[in-house]
Amino acid sequence: MFDFKFDWCPEMECGVKIIDEQHQEFFRIVRDMEQLIIHDCKNTSTKQLLDIVCELREYATYHFYTEEALMQKYNYPKFASHMAEHVDLKTRVLDIDMPTLAKEPNKVLSQIKESMQDFLFNHILQEDKELCKFLKTYID
Repeated sequence: MFDFKFDWCPEMECGVKIIDEQHQEFFRIVRDMEQLIIHDCKNTSTKQLLDIVCELREYATYHFYTEEALMQKYNYPKFASHMAEHVDLKTRVLDIDMPTLAKEPNKVLSQIKESMQDFLFNHILQEDKELCKFLKTYID
């Protein structure tokens, strides 16, 4: 996969305000990781590494809860497959090996960034846009 900067752009918008705002927060978290990678994690403490991974874990849970509640409320027909993708990403984020992160922060953060990049392109730009198109018939 090609590399890109985690800068928000209008092409990423799905059209449902709360979801777009939460996606922007995902971008901010991964952009913070990206900055650590760019600087080879120099002068980065173990606590900073733990904090950023915990922030990603917590935010993924919060965001997916929001989407899943909307899908249930409006009986989204692809709820099960969409939720399965959420479970997959949450599992990947929860499975981050913290001792390895402390030993090889640049390597592990790069892997996390790549995983998030894959998720953004394969999920947000496709699945979430489809979800938001559905939701807009009820919300707007």
